Amino acid sequence: MFRRKLLLSALCVMVFFCSFNGIHAEEIKFQDVGVDHWAIDTIQWAVKEKIVDGYPDNTFKPEQVVGQKEFITLLIRTFKPSDFSLDDPNNTGEWSYPYTHFAFSYGWYVIVPFHQYGSDISLARGQAAKIIADATGKNYNQQDSIRYLLDHGIVEGKADNSFEGFKEGDPLTRAEALTMIKRVHSKLDKLQKSPKETVKYEPKSKK
Repeated sequence: MFRRKLLLSALCVMVFFCSFNGIHAEEIKFQDVGVDHWAIDTIQWAVKEKIVDGYPDNTFKPEQVVGQKEFITLLIRTFKPSDFSLDDPNNTGEWSYPYTHFAFSYGWYVIVPFHQYGSDISLARGQAAKIIADATGKNYNQQDSIRYLLDHGIVEGKADNSFEGFKEGDPLTRAEALTMIKRVHSKLDKLQKSPKETVKYEPKSKK
């Protein structure tokens, strides 16, 4: 009797682990994002929430540098603001127009003007921080935006949570962008308009 119970328990454990591994394997849909990738949970979250998708060759390209239009699009898709619409009579076919137009109307930091179709610019981490700070309803310069976001735990640094550790000049990858945006989403209820006047931020620390 004892042996039968022991065998049954072992069988249940095997079924549990096989089921878990099967579910986990089904969630891994990109050939360049393995189970040990540092951002796998965030990437799966973003795909599930229809914030982003992969490429036709079944890759995600997590280390590819993010463009300004792509980053703004990811941010808006994450928050799904009620006053955002994909339908705009002024759109002549540019895929990013509704997103960049929304950012422009909210006063966010836009490097490439929203009306310049077909053009984009790769983002550095500091530039993304400026966009995020604007989206929280602030208007600081890039360095102050980083200090403000770190001080309030809205983003985290790359090496550590100091200003230098944020690595403002490093290019922002797709995986890093989603990680940053997911954290912002956990801290912010909705996207805000940025004031027109740039002000000075007084940091809590001198890090």
